[in-house]
Amino acid sequence: MRRRFHLGALAGLAVIATGMVSVAAMARSPQHRPEAPVPALDVAAFQNQAAQYVGKPVRIQGCYITSANSGGADCAAFRIADLPGQVDWNGTVPLDGPTMEEASLRRAQQICGDTGQQERCRAEVSGVVYDPFGDMGVQGQRNFELRNVRIHWLAQSAPQAAGRQAPVRHATR
Repeated sequence: MRRRFHLGALAGLAVIATGMVSVAAMARSPQHRPEAPVPALDVAAFQNQAAQYVGKPVRIQGCYITSANSGGADCAAFRIADLPGQVDWNGTVPLDGPTMEEASLRRAQQICGDTGQQERCRAEVSGVVYDPFGDMGVQGQRNFELRNVRIHWLAQSAPQAAGRQAPVRHATR
């Protein structure tokens, strides 16, 4: 009987000691610090402030995805006075295609290949600010872009069945 109690007591002490070691180890481990919020900018603010965010993630709000192809796309802002058929960009942020999230690039190529302002291409984008000319050692004017981009689509595109047309309704007399 004593032996069983002795082994049981030792096992209990071992569990308690292990728990205390784990708690002590956790107390010594560095605390997890919450990540700083990602700055949210519009296209104009990005063009003015991009240099301070090189190598850091940002979110660009209020743009339209345009000119999408295998090399990438643009996050474009349009002037209020734009007329149909005329492109009057307020500015663009180039989005790097080779590093873009695959699903984002695929959808952009399917629906946003032209330069126009289309409601279905309204989006926000998040990515890391990159300075390609700075990396090449070019001095002077910079042309910042976003890499590792993910497009957050704001307009839902309605799936259309191939060859299916909406029913035509005729007026009745």
